[in-house]
Amino acid sequence: MATLTETAVVTRKAIKYGAIAFVAITLLWFIGGAAIRYYQALYPPTPPPPTMDFGLLPPIQFPKETGRPNLTLELPTGAIPEFPDRMKVFYAPTKRSGFLDADRAVETARALGFLFKPDQPTETKYTWTNQDQLSSRLNMDIVSGHFKLTRVWQANPALLALSSFGSDQQVITDINNYLRKGGLLPDDIDQEQKVTYQKAVGGQLTPTISLSEADFVQVDFFRNNFESYPFYRPEPDYGLVRATVSGSRDQADKIIGLDYNYTSVDYLKMGTYPIKTGGVAWQEFSNGGGLVTDKSPKTGSITIRRILLGYYDSPSQSYAMPIYIFLGDRGFVGYVSAVSDSVIRK
Repeated sequence: MATLTETAVVTRKAIKYGAIAFVAITLLWFIGGAAIRYYQALYPPTPPPPTMDFGLLPPIQFPKETGRPNLTLELPTGAIPEFPDRMKVFYAPTKRSGFLDADRAVETARALGFLFKPDQPTETKYTWTNQDQLSSRLNMDIVSGHFKLTRVWQANPALLALSSFGSDQQVITDINNYLRKGGLLPDDIDQEQKVTYQKAVGGQLTPTISLSEADFVQVDFFRNNFESYPFYRPEPDYGLVRATVSGSRDQADKIIGLDYNYTSVDYLKMGTYPIKTGGVAWQEFSNGGGLVTDKSPKTGSITIRRILLGYYDSPSQSYAMPIYIFLGDRGFVGYVSAVSDSVIRK
């Protein structure tokens, strides 16, 4: 039978060796984990292939360009950035004619202040006119829902004396409220706006440099970025919605122009597709591919200062597809399709 002394010795040894074993196991656990992470960093697992849920994609149909300058590339780092090897493509459904088109058009017109029966130049084109001081007019495609509201602001010179705008944000808020009232502010165009100050000169509106000098303010609404990727339109400065406002508090005089060309994108219906490298995209663009946008310089020499990825936002496309965007001197903007040629329908 063990004595108390012998039991105490055995207990101390058990505690000692148990503590050593615990420390050893803990060290092995951390060392093993670090080794696994290091191995995975050196040899990352191969990602699954792009899903290509829509099969082969149609090529992007860029508008016909009217000229192209000589292009050189000069980036801040001296090298074309690394871009991901795949991006999401979204379904962009095209509106089709339906029995309720006319009813919806009349509801929209009523929300915009046009209460009388429209003229119908064609089956799908409606025109409303108001016999007010500014000869308000609304032209609408009842299928797409696109419309243009115009008011002859020149008929009321007093509007120029009302040009006391609080701030850019106040102007945006006022337009947001106006659009929401008519159900015309979808969730995906409520964050990206561009404000342009306008001055009346000889009966025309021309840009000016500050809000204090402005007679009117123009706000363009663009589609919100998706995962930091911007949407660029065929005319990069022309929003899906463009509103021009006066300083009047009267709604009948406040909105003097509204050009509404919103198209929907289904962000839940998408697939991933392989994309070109930045180098391949630049080579294609510099060799004449893609599009030089209409207001970009068309002659002389232009230096490209920045390359980024984004999406092409065009009503003529059935999908919101990735593009490379080339930004350069003198407001130059150009695009080339980013989707790999191997998955584009011939």
